[in-house]
Amino acid sequence: MNDERDAANTKYQDRQPQCFFRILTDSLTPYVHILYFALFFAAICCMIRITGIIIYRSVIDFQEIPRLLFNGLRTDISGLGYIMALPVLLTFLRSVLHQKIAQPLLILEKIWLAGIGSLVFFLEICTFPFMEEYSVRPNRLFVEYLRYPGELGNLMLRGHLEAVITISLLMAVFIFLFWRFIRRIALRRASALAAIPVFIIMAGVTFIAARSSFDHRPFNLAKASFSTNQIVNTLVANSGYSLISSVKGVFSENSYTYKSMPAAEQLSVIKSDTGFDYSPATAEHPTLNRLTASNRDKKLNIVIILEESLGAQFVGYLGGSNLTPALDRIYSEGWGFTRLYSTGVRSVRGIEAVTSGFTPTINTATVKREKTQKNFFNLGGLLKEHGYHTSFIYGGESHFDNMRSFFLGNGYSEIIDINSYANPEFVASWGVSDEDLFNKALEHFDDMYRKGRLFYSLVFTSSNHDPFEIPEKFAQGAPRSRENAVRYADYALGRFYDTIKTKPYFKDTVFLVIADHDARAGGNDLVPARNFHIPGVLFGGGIQKQSENHVVSQIDMPKTLLSLAGISANVPVVGYDLTNLPMDFKGRALLQFYQNFALLRDDGSLMMVLPDEKFASLHYDFSDYSIKDAPDKPELEKLALAYALFGETAYQKGYFLNIKGSDVTKER
Repeated sequence: MNDERDAANTKYQDRQPQCFFRILTDSLTPYVHILYFALFFAAICCMIRITGIIIYRSVIDFQEIPRLLFNGLRTDISGLGYIMALPVLLTFLRSVLHQKIAQPLLILEKIWLAGIGSLVFFLEICTFPFMEEYSVRPNRLFVEYLRYPGELGNLMLRGHLEAVITISLLMAVFIFLFWRFIRRIALRRASALAAIPVFIIMAGVTFIAARSSFDHRPFNLAKASFSTNQIVNTLVANSGYSLISSVKGVFSENSYTYKSMPAAEQLSVIKSDTGFDYSPATAEHPTLNRLTASNRDKKLNIVIILEESLGAQFVGYLGGSNLTPALDRIYSEGWGFTRLYSTGVRSVRGIEAVTSGFTPTINTATVKREKTQKNFFNLGGLLKEHGYHTSFIYGGESHFDNMRSFFLGNGYSEIIDINSYANPEFVASWGVSDEDLFNKALEHFDDMYRKGRLFYSLVFTSSNHDPFEIPEKFAQGAPRSRENAVRYADYALGRFYDTIKTKPYFKDTVFLVIADHDARAGGNDLVPARNFHIPGVLFGGGIQKQSENHVVSQIDMPKTLLSLAGISANVPVVGYDLTNLPMDFKGRALLQFYQNFALLRDDGSLMMVLPDEKFASLHYDFSDYSIKDAPDKPELEKLALAYALFGETAYQKGYFLNIKGSDVTKER
């Protein structure tokens, strides 16, 4: 009898671990599909990352690859933590609740996984076409273009049809296979007693994965970035994480990712650096400074020709590839800038700098931000108060990038866009050809002259824009290419230049030809300074042939134009009047490359302000465009930080708002 009892007890004890193991297994089984999804997510991201290493192997230090892959995996795990939070919760609920409630939860989870999985795969396979154009993974630009489906559709179908077809086929195959996986996810029951501790563990793992850090602040892309090579830092992220981080930055609109500096100190540092007459400044407008025009004869018209994507790399006069004989000729006859740099890599950056003198920020350009849509300082608003007719002349849809709203709200009396052209000779994806644009501009200038009106016009070209569609009479069957588009844009500019010189108002008008930005801002540098070098040349209005060899910025153009046109005013701009530079002028340019900022000096000093309160002291060689490490320069670091933060401070505090011409002393 005792032997039977002992045998029964032994059998029961042997069954206990098996029973516990089975309960635990049953409780974990409902989460198996989440594990499969996580492995798929990590595998796709890792595969794209390794492909990127192969593609960009010539510019990557192979010693950095292990850390690149480790930080990349950390980024993927953090992203998975956020993605898996909802499925973990839904899986727990449907494993313990009644089937009538569990079934809708299962459908919701399938929709979530299908949507997120498809988005992850889509963004990853779009990575390299996007990087080829913008040198970064998909970011907020990826979303911003969705607001303009017409322009985006034409761009993709006419300029990137092969990529569209390839991505579409890959997506079709993926959706077919992935949906088969999603359909197999079924309701699985679990003991509530065991399911609760398992859920707590799974939730904890998910939270730790998302935060991916035990520091005060959670993991972010700034923490993952470790290299002075922009390509390496770009590959560390996955495209979904890059996109979400970028969009999140748009909504938060702050520069706190840089080291902080009080607004008062920013102003003090910048005022000391510029040395302007800040006597007109007030508490509301602390950067107001006195501009005294160098032209004291009579007021002149102003015309800005903003050339799309025309970098110095194409301009023979600037040591480029000799694609611009017309612009070279203008350089040889006008006042040319040999070391002029754009503030960014988007057209809206060029617009805000050239017309408002606004310093670049880590956030969205002012053209598209809420507070700047009315009464924001701009050449249009100031010149309108001085009796000018002000206009924006464009060949495409002026609503693109919010340009129409920005200009109409800030002093531009007339918008001429694609709807204003009766019979254009050639219409491309982005609007009418540059020849049509310049013909319309000439008609407008002639009309202003006949009416005896002073006029200011911003003329924005578009022919040199992907997909590089130009009139057949010029293309003559040549394949679409950036080089041919540059040649055509220069040809159209040359025709305009030859015509405008014959006009009776030529001598009474100051013309500026300047690029909005270079073409693709590529390279492996944190800020590819070479790709910020752009052409800029002034002519007409009695301007004599000369060269300006200092490093200068687009933000210097508003004051310079006003000075040449004979307009004295109080302005909030911290750019220079290049007609009246101080004797000790050292030259400087402000370069914003997505999250990275750089201050470039005449002597090649290149101080970079980076996310997560980092700095990089470098030296830029103007002769071979190389960038090398340089000794730390605390004073230059402080100056660069002040300029990097000033734009956002000025936007938030309204330094450029409600600047009235009635506050200035008019000379005539």
